[in-house]
Amino acid sequence: MPIQSDEREQFVTLIITHDNCPASQIQQLRGIYRYSLVLADTQDKASTAITGELFNLIIVDLNLGNLGFVSLVKNTGCINCNTPILALVDKVDSIQRRNLIAAGFDDCLSKPLTADNLGEIMKLWCSNDVLTPFLNSIQTLLANCRNNRVLVMALYKKLFEELPQQIDQIEAALKTGQYQLAFDVTHNLNGCVRTCYLQDIEELANALEKCLIQKKYEFADGYFLMLQQGVSTFIDHRHPILAHLHK
Repeated sequence: MPIQSDEREQFVTLIITHDNCPASQIQQLRGIYRYSLVLADTQDKASTAITGELFNLIIVDLNLGNLGFVSLVKNTGCINCNTPILALVDKVDSIQRRNLIAAGFDDCLSKPLTADNLGEIMKLWCSNDVLTPFLNSIQTLLANCRNNRVLVMALYKKLFEELPQQIDQIEAALKTGQYQLAFDVTHNLNGCVRTCYLQDIEELANALEKCLIQKKYEFADGYFLMLQQGVSTFIDHRHPILAHLHK
């Protein structure tokens, strides 16, 4: 059962556990952290949730689950293939942590899972989450397109096709000293990401544009590398982004 908040943020955590502790502590989180929780207390419910809904974080109690959940989540065909998955165990030691990370978990946690430590965990992973800003951009674009998912899907598919090409063109232009061409392509890229409210990439493109306008060419490579990384991160999340639009 999800927690509802008047100002719900798009950071949703799936907790797979038999333990009643998270359920009994849920009301303490409401209105404090404003994150959403989904609880699954059987393997069938957990499998259905993992394959049917996009999450920002998944916590698996190994007393209920097993390594099969890792394989399910990390499968490239799964909507949550880029979602961090944490193991919840009775007691963590260094050897167990290494083994669980080697098995595919992103980290492991010690019980009990209380409202306080759950809130801290969610804040930590929210601060490290790169998918949520992309999903927020989608929601903004949908709101401004009257929820026309067909149009938004077309815009995003075009982005996934064009952004890597534009990055390659900018890189080639910078290497050959064609700074006007580098500016022109960066400006076009900037317009594309601005249309889709991808603010983080837009800010990086703005920085490179400003550098080229001011003819500070000695800094251009540095700004380009940041822009290239920003676009690369976006492209890496193609599958969950498109899966979110298919919902």
